Amino acid sequence: MLALLPDPCRWASGRLLALSLFILAASGCGTRDEAQGAAGAADSPAAQLVERSIAFHDPEGIWGSRAIDMAWFGTGSDGGERVSVELRFGADERDFALSGRYAGSSIEYEVAGEVWAATVDGESSPDEETLARMRLDREDGVFWRSYYGFLAGLPMKIADPGARLDPEVAETTFEGRDVQAVRVTYDPEVGGDTWYFYFDADTAELVGCRFYHDERANDGEYITFEGLAAGDGLRLPRYREWYTNAGDRFLGSDEIRSVTVN
Repeated sequence: MLALLPDPCRWASGRLLALSLFILAASGCGTRDEAQGAAGAADSPAAQLVERSIAFHDPEGIWGSRAIDMAWFGTGSDGGERVSVELRFGADERDFALSGRYAGSSIEYEVAGEVWAATVDGESSPDEETLARMRLDREDGVFWRSYYGFLAGLPMKIADPGARLDPEVAETTFEGRDVQAVRVTYDPEVGGDTWYFYFDADTAELVGCRFYHDERANDGEYITFEGLAAGDGLRLPRYREWYTNAGDRFLGSDEIRSVTVN
């Protein structure tokens, strides 16, 4: 689902489509109180852990209440540039803008509510092939708002409406370190994947996540988080590396290079 694109021109479109359908639903707007109600009892150990993590990363409740700018850079599995963009998230998460380079092209993209516009390589009316290559033909054109809204908004987006947070916290390991984990599934209209989120046991910092389409088949991917991109009260996971669950194959990386709250 949360597919990093190791090669954006050749990456399996079916898997990205499945991922984008989940993100579109899971990244819907909602207040933190609404999210807690949707995720389960607020006094469960898992809900408390998620709230601790949100308090670590966003202690002032900035996400979803103020406009945020950030610089996002990503590489493919070969280390070459995959994406380099400036992102702007509106205060209510409905407005979004992206500008920079993706898949070898320049792009200017903006969403206001459900209305969007894009210019690719200077062309304000891209043809169908370009729309598909730039993922502008997905989710009625709002794919990028959903995609980056979910990725950049972790851990705040974990318990969005539609989430089913298992009540218990698991003590486990992730990438060789002792962590606490929560398991999240989603209402059928949101998505069918199973997610695990991993937190530092002392600070509740989000250190990784994993998702499965079919857990018994060990499909899907996992993401490791390192470092913090700090700005004006936000502390977002900075470095992200993506791997397949089966075989631990490296897919690529992302980095939030700067964060500014407006």
